[in-house]
Amino acid sequence: MKHTILVVDDNDINRLNLRLLLKDNYRVLEAGDLEAADEALSANRVDLVVLDLALPPEPDNPEIGMGYLQRLRSESPDTPVVVITGHDERSYAIRAQELGAQDFFGKPFDPDEVKSTIDRSLEAHFQAVREQEMQRALATQVNSEILGGSDSMRALRALIEQVAATPSTVLVRGETGAGKELVARKLHEVSPRAGRPFIAINCAAMSEQLLESELFGYEKGAFGGSGSSRRKLGWFERAAGGTLFLDEVAGLPLTVQAKLLRVLEYGEFSRLGGEAILRSDVRLVCSTHEDLESRVAAGTFRDDLYYRIHVVVMDIPALRDHIEDLPELADAILLRKAAMCGKRMRPLSEEVLEQLARYSWPGNVRELENVIERSVVLATGSEVESIPSLSGPLPVSGDVDPLKLWFQRLPDTGIRAEKAIAEFERQLVEEALERNQHIKARAGRWLGFGDRAKDKMRYLCDKYGIDLMDNP
Repeated sequence: MKHTILVVDDNDINRLNLRLLLKDNYRVLEAGDLEAADEALSANRVDLVVLDLALPPEPDNPEIGMGYLQRLRSESPDTPVVVITGHDERSYAIRAQELGAQDFFGKPFDPDEVKSTIDRSLEAHFQAVREQEMQRALATQVNSEILGGSDSMRALRALIEQVAATPSTVLVRGETGAGKELVARKLHEVSPRAGRPFIAINCAAMSEQLLESELFGYEKGAFGGSGSSRRKLGWFERAAGGTLFLDEVAGLPLTVQAKLLRVLEYGEFSRLGGEAILRSDVRLVCSTHEDLESRVAAGTFRDDLYYRIHVVVMDIPALRDHIEDLPELADAILLRKAAMCGKRMRPLSEEVLEQLARYSWPGNVRELENVIERSVVLATGSEVESIPSLSGPLPVSGDVDPLKLWFQRLPDTGIRAEKAIAEFERQLVEEALERNQHIKARAGRWLGFGDRAKDKMRYLCDKYGIDLMDNP
């Protein structure tokens, strides 16, 4: 889309000459007096004003244009102004720049000077705006806002506002990387608890004993030896008055589920090794990317706890389901990543945005962040000219058909079936491990391998050379 320039000059020939000079690269609007200029500015989004200083009602008095320049800078400070001066008005040009004009060129017009002055002024203006945005990005917490104008994202923001004022427990559901913790943090930020702690815990990343001791704390000597030489407060105490976010709550061991249920039912708990009954006013927000109903049916998640955390449910759409928000998300991420890397980057081109929109984004917004950060780091100039190869594990949960997505990514020129099937199987194994903290037995059950899940996963990992890490 062309930038719009408003030419304000009472001389018809001057306006015609400028329009002919600029029309190939810009959308040109014209105004012969200040009233017409005001009308054009109110009816259009103008990117730059070219302002002759000699204007009616006193066309021989440059002070008329100087006064209008001051008014423009006061009423529309985000619109750059380039002034036109006569051959004997250079002192006015210097004064105009002191009053906020971006640049100037003289009469009679030199076509090359006019074009370069306007191009340079717009470039300087947009670069300054971009730098301001980058500074704002650095000054705010990464991922501090829930962006997107799609119906689903507007509905999500509205639900957060509605629920924030209540003490109700919230369950946030969504795929890996969709932004579950972001939603929990936003819920906390707009709630009456905003001034109190927000503590986030990944339930699936800890052993049973560690998770229990971290949630509820322990008394000195609770474990014997030197491991509990002093009392430690748990997260329920440290988050008092605030919000406790239990990420991937499906990974809670059954013993910890029972103690968590008691806190939710009675608002009380005890430290490990202690007898005192403690109370803590904490708003609990839980998240999961798994099907908790299936967990309940399988007996690995308590049904009474499920109903306690299932009071208010917030479903976060996968990025592919609101892909129309990708340009806004990508631009915001680009600003943050550029600022963190100390680079000045132009907005992503339409070609790059189209490339991003064609991808299925199995890792959702988190993957988008990684891709853009990699692009910023590897960019040799101020523009991301292309996106590094988009590849990654297939989305295999929810209503997404992984085979359909896989077929969409196959080349048009034919494939070797055996190789393609092996690659699909490898990515399924990697996805299962990623979703289950690289625990082979759990990943195998997730893939439906049954009693021999662990052995089957070990075989597949050996087959494809996948690092098993140290998890069982």
